Amino acid sequence: MILRELAECLSRLAARDLAERVALGDRHTVADFARRKRELTALTSSRWAGTITRGSNDQWELARRAQAAHIKQLAAEIKAIEQRLSTPVGGRDEATRAKGYPTRRVRAAKQQRLQILRARAAEVAADASAGRVHVVRGSKALLRDRLHLDRSGRSLEEWRDRWWEARNRIEADGEAGKTYGNQSLRVGPDGAVVVKLPPTLAERHREHCDRFGRYTLDARCRFAYRAEEWRAQVEAHRAVGYTVRFEGGRCYLAASFTPAEARPPMGSNDESPMASALSGGVLGIDQNVDHLAVWRLDAHGNPVGRPSRLDAVQHGTASRRDARVRHLCSELIRLARRTGATALVVEDLAFGAGRERCGWSGRAGRRFRSSVAGIPYGRFLSRLVVMAHRADLVVIAVDPAYTTRWGAQHWRRSTSTTRVKTSRHEASAIVIGRRGQGLGARRRAEKAVPRGKTEEAGRSRVDAHCRAGTETHRPAAYDSGPGSLRAQRTADGPEDGARDAPRRRTPTALQAAQHRSGQPAGNTSVPVPRDGWTPSPGSVREQGAGRRLEGCTHGVGVSTSG
Repeated sequence: MILRELAECLSRLAARDLAERVALGDRHTVADFARRKRELTALTSSRWAGTITRGSNDQWELARRAQAAHIKQLAAEIKAIEQRLSTPVGGRDEATRAKGYPTRRVRAAKQQRLQILRARAAEVAADASAGRVHVVRGSKALLRDRLHLDRSGRSLEEWRDRWWEARNRIEADGEAGKTYGNQSLRVGPDGAVVVKLPPTLAERHREHCDRFGRYTLDARCRFAYRAEEWRAQVEAHRAVGYTVRFEGGRCYLAASFTPAEARPPMGSNDESPMASALSGGVLGIDQNVDHLAVWRLDAHGNPVGRPSRLDAVQHGTASRRDARVRHLCSELIRLARRTGATALVVEDLAFGAGRERCGWSGRAGRRFRSSVAGIPYGRFLSRLVVMAHRADLVVIAVDPAYTTRWGAQHWRRSTSTTRVKTSRHEASAIVIGRRGQGLGARRRAEKAVPRGKTEEAGRSRVDAHCRAGTETHRPAAYDSGPGSLRAQRTADGPEDGARDAPRRRTPTALQAAQHRSGQPAGNTSVPVPRDGWTPSPGSVREQGAGRRLEGCTHGVGVSTSG
């Protein structure tokens, strides 16, 4: 009961402070921040006031970043529609490779949508120039459900309970050097919870508070996950932040803290962390709507063994989907430990391109975009980075361009057997892993084969019984009917011709950026690290040749709940 009263009191003050911060907009100054904190300190305490004011500032800055991203996305959609409208119906611009819309009906509909997007972009740009943002405490989606209860599937009482839980919570920032790392909401090693009440609540419950207004709860707190790390943090009196949220009539306490670890030296070379991350091989991961295709690659980019499939569940409640994401990350870490891999390579999927640049039009396009929107890529990558960092693994994000096409072209046939056929998603995992290692997607031929022997092998169908991983330089001819010979298709053929391969082959360092406008390629010179320093996994970012090494930097907090 006391926690609900405290949550209502603090949330009411936070809503008032957020409204004032949004009203000030770009005109907010340091003096305004000090004034807001003084006013809240008179009603609560200096620590509660600091937490509320910092939270309001962070919320405003987050809304501004989302507003800028929205403007960028609208501009990209408008540019895509204008580019396609400039091309005739059913035609194609050879210079820009932009396709026109298939029918005149679709073109007319896109012209109407272009006007809507321009009006929306002008409105958002006006808000951005004036410094206005729109923030809803409790989420805008839940607010829409109140206006359409018949479609939301909730009753009015259920919606009110959910709205209260979404808007009311307790947040207490930690402070290093203080008792158990927090003065506002303190949790001891034995699980005893002590809360510092504002003056109004302390006066109301003065028979249960001490002379400083601290209220000790009867219940004890117990953390079910990473309790030993939390206890070590508390006993060392390092900063620990707590958040109390309400759900289904119960309250949950989550602790967040930064583990004590050494900071890497300034100006360190990014090539050394990348080389150490790739020393033990990688796991190439192809993320799809309903599963993850994983293949182990050695340090030289060769596939080892057979691929693994991890099923993903994208339906159900939000908590169920979130638990499934954590389970997938745990399965990948266990697989990496079992196979000895030191890095996980995933695709850097860009799902924020908008509906005009993601999928087709019509019913098929809507179905495709719905499937894409159901992939929790952002949450999956953030959880995988944190969990992999704790397991001494590194996550590398690569460009996803043409991974499925090149995997089917160069690896699907060579890795298939008479009993087991490799899918295109599994072949794509090989290309993803090789791209994370800085290698090309194409396989290298073992040796040059004379033309006569190649044609003879094609006629006798010896190529169907070759070992996996071998290939000839020329496409062998094979029977396609009585009395006829037809060359292999490009998707089934080897990587290149023998004579013009050096002239047409793309350099390995630039292959990640091939056919990808704006993709960074090549490496930049960076200073050499000091001797004696071994880079910690996931401690830096590396941008070059289409790769980005994702990791936890110093200062990123870790949370546990109980």
